[in-house]
Amino acid sequence: KIDWRSLRFDFAIIFAPGTLNNAPHSHTAALQAPKELEDKIEKTVSDRFNNISIIRVREALQAAATMLDGIGAAIRSTAAVTILGGSLVLAGAVAAGRRRRIYDAVVFKVLGATRRTILKAFLLEYGMLGIATSIIAALIGTLTAWGIVVFLMDMAWVFIPAAVWTTVSICLIVTMIIGFAGTWRALGQKAAPLLRNE
Repeated sequence: KIDWRSLRFDFAIIFAPGTLNNAPHSHTAALQAPKELEDKIEKTVSDRFNNISIIRVREALQAAATMLDGIGAAIRSTAAVTILGGSLVLAGAVAAGRRRRIYDAVVFKVLGATRRTILKAFLLEYGMLGIATSIIAALIGTLTAWGIVVFLMDMAWVFIPAAVWTTVSICLIVTMIIGFAGTWRALGQKAAPLLRNE
């Protein structure tokens, strides 16, 4: 089995025995050595064998690694923009329900609920919203990554739990922070003006 994605000399040609016995041919070999020994090895081999050509692939490998690093940075940037967009959408949804939250907080206060009790109720609501958001994000992200890696890139897919838990934690923290900010403002509203308007 040949891994064509590796940059080694992984090619094979099969002929019947005796076909290439009289044909001119050359040998190819790959050598991996520490960077500080490359010049010494090249000089030693060249001095001893005049008809050997040495081709260094370190520069090509470094260029490929740089290109892959650039692709990884682009993917991370896209993911960051997506997360930021999702956070803004979530903040918009929380802001849209702000008036209802203020009214609920005022009614709870009139009925005798303490600030702490109201805050716990709202934080529980946002905690459940954050958990639901994070689970959906983890499922969609995992399934999308699996589909792209397996079907589009034709590579082996590896599940990385740390990335999923990081995504879940970020979704939960962002939801709680945005919800807490909106709830704190709602708790500071005076009851009389709002109830008089109702």
